[in-house]
Amino acid sequence: MTRPPSMPPSALSPSPAPPGPDGTESAAGIAQRAAALGATLDDARAQAEAGVLIDLAGLEDRVAHLCLAAETLPRGEARTLLGPLGDLVAALGPLAAALTDQQKGREEAVSAALAGRDDPHTARQRAAAAYGRSAGPAGSGLADPGLTDTGLADDTP
Repeated sequence: MTRPPSMPPSALSPSPAPPGPDGTESAAGIAQRAAALGATLDDARAQAEAGVLIDLAGLEDRVAHLCLAAETLPRGEARTLLGPLGDLVAALGPLAAALTDQQKGREEAVSAALAGRDDPHTARQRAAAAYGRSAGPAGSGLADPGLTDTGLADDTP
């Protein structure tokens, strides 16, 4: 089974924007970062739908940085971010659905692979039957009633 490539962690790692003259980021800069992160989430969703393993490291930090930056803005400017931040939240739903479907598909593939595999206990019993012996109690090491606990035949000195 080949493993699909994974999305590099750097795609979701924080990318702080330069602060404004007073040390805060502008609403336009925050909106731009939110749009970039939304595009990254859309790309991650498309990759997840294609079966690519996604590394979401850094996502929470990027969102936290955006929220902190928005909180430093005056109320009027912060309101201009409702659309871009809402779009970002909206992008999370399809990504979550794609990841859920991807996980379900992987679980089904594992279940299907395991369905054809014999239970080890049953395999041991069949192997013992193939050699003409009974399986004996599980874990006892006894495969033939003529063997003692040491595994040697009774007539061995």
